[in-house]
Amino acid sequence: MSTKNRTVASTLTTSNQDIFVAPNQFAAAVLSIFITNTTSSAQTVSIDWYDASEDSYHTLFEQAPIIANGVVQLTETLWLDRADKIRALASANSAIEVSIQVAEQFRN
Repeated sequence: MSTKNRTVASTLTTSNQDIFVAPNQFAAAVLSIFITNTTSSAQTVSIDWYDASEDSYHTLFEQAPIIANGVVQLTETLWLDRADKIRALASANSAIEVSIQVAEQFRN
């Protein structure tokens, strides 16, 4: 089975936006998520996982506080199947950056 390691990142807005979507012929292991507050004020972040097979969203964080200039790292593995995704939004535009490290595995 072929594996492709990737890191994707996005600066959040106050509207939900997709950060990572598992490609159609791949499953993906989310290995790490970095959440960075780039401002000198406390902010909040909300992150959801979308399960395409059930067409439903599952909350990972809901308005979780991130201290000024703070960083939070999640290191528990989250397994995503084809078309599953991670989306997020922040309490203020351009205040929170999210970086996701994934290992994509090719599937037939």
